[in-house]
Amino acid sequence: METLSKKEVQQVHDGFHSAYYDTILQLRVLEAVKSILEKHKDLHILVTGHSMGGALASFCALDLAMNLGVRNLQMITFGQPRIGNPAFAAFFNLLVPHTIRMTHEHDIVPHWPPYFTLLGPRTYHHFAREVWITSIALGILKFEFEKICDASGEDPFCSRSVVGDSISDHLNYLGVPLGAAV
Repeated sequence: METLSKKEVQQVHDGFHSAYYDTILQLRVLEAVKSILEKHKDLHILVTGHSMGGALASFCALDLAMNLGVRNLQMITFGQPRIGNPAFAAFFNLLVPHTIRMTHEHDIVPHWPPYFTLLGPRTYHHFAREVWITSIALGILKFEFEKICDASGEDPFCSRSVVGDSISDHLNYLGVPLGAAV
């Protein structure tokens, strides 16, 4: 099992952190889950979100694991931005190991905030495990498939291998349009 050095400082994006912890959302979620778990102790919990909702879902899953001791916890996010540095990602991986971050082709959001190798422990870094929805074109045919990426959170052969410049890829996951209705 991976451990953390005491010298590694966990840093997170202040805006995403505040959006979860500095609102009534955090308290209400903890109260509701605690109440449900008192009646159904073996219940499995799935936390999910898209885009900024994925960032909030991540803090929620971590909160449930740390403050309620929830172990039957899974998380799936779609098009989630990076929310912390490598030390935070390692800590998250330890507490919420059953996590999948779905990314789609050239989705712009998973590329933000940017990953800068030269900043080392101060750069933003995704936690594991990415599943990248990509495609192969053969003539006029296009085949989409899911690639299970390595456990680094920043697999250079998955979404980091392409430019993240597509809003339309961000608004469509697994054939489900995620844009707001007008």
